[in-house]
Amino acid sequence: MSYHDTIKDATSFDELLGGPEVTVLTKNVTLKQGEVYQRGMLLTAKKDGGTDAIKAEQTIKGAAADYILRTDVDATKADTVGTVYVSGRFNREKLIAAAGDTVNAHEEELRTKGIFLTSLK
Repeated sequence: MSYHDTIKDATSFDELLGGPEVTVLTKNVTLKQGEVYQRGMLLTAKKDGGTDAIKAEQTIKGAAADYILRTDVDATKADTVGTVYVSGRFNREKLIAAAGDTVNAHEEELRTKGIFLTSLK
């Protein structure tokens, strides 16, 4: 995977990635039905009570963040597979936290998972 993620066209860059100092790794996960997920959204891995499968959903206040979403995903009608970042360096201003939550509240737990935050400033 190249360091420069292409978004919308070959010349745009959305500043989500904060630098090459930490290896960027991704994996595919199932995103829980009922939401349109946006690139840069903090996600939590949860065990589905009915199937015991791991599904990701937007991180809420008080829950632990596990991933950062790599691309927009529309999962309004069904569970959908999406690609997430599991390690790397990211600009905190470009990450998306749920309403009532903040990116800074998850910085320490993300660091233990290999996701490091930096700033555009």
